[in-house]
Amino acid sequence: MKFQKSLLTATLLAAASLTTISANAATVSDTFNVKIQITSVCSVNAKIGTNDVNFGQVVAGTAATAQAATPLTVSCSKNTPYIVNLTPSSTNTDGSGEMKGPGTGNIGIPYQLRKASGATAAVWGNQGTLTTVGNGIAGTGRGVTTPVTHIVYASATAIATDVEPGVYTDTVTVAVTY
Repeated sequence: MKFQKSLLTATLLAAASLTTISANAATVSDTFNVKIQITSVCSVNAKIGTNDVNFGQVVAGTAATAQAATPLTVSCSKNTPYIVNLTPSSTNTDGSGEMKGPGTGNIGIPYQLRKASGATAAVWGNQGTLTTVGNGIAGTGRGVTTPVTHIVYASATAIATDVEPGVYTDTVTVAVTY
């Protein structure tokens, strides 16, 4: 009997201590962040289909100004500001270049890149920055899957020069700063 009484007392004390432990239980908490940083991205497509600035065929000695245009697209992250600059192979900052032909001399046909159609429209060169548009063209990204189209206009003057027949070309670099 003494043993049962001691066992009963020990059991009651153990149960009471468990209640005391759970009565003294507490919860502490803290927080952490879940984050990701998305960086801006842009791409440019200056070769839409087979489009180049193509003045077509002009008869040698013609005293006319030829006009041509071609589209290019810029795809940037949403709301990303950008500047599109154009640089002919001559590296002229004002968008003026010279198409070289098949002749052995330095004779070429000059051209001017422009922001709109017409021989007196503003030139499109490579002096634009994110803070000053300069002679570049500014835009804002609509999302990487939604390209923005810009039209490059060009005029070729001084075709009246008696040059050797053939194809005259130049390469223009399109740079997008964002």
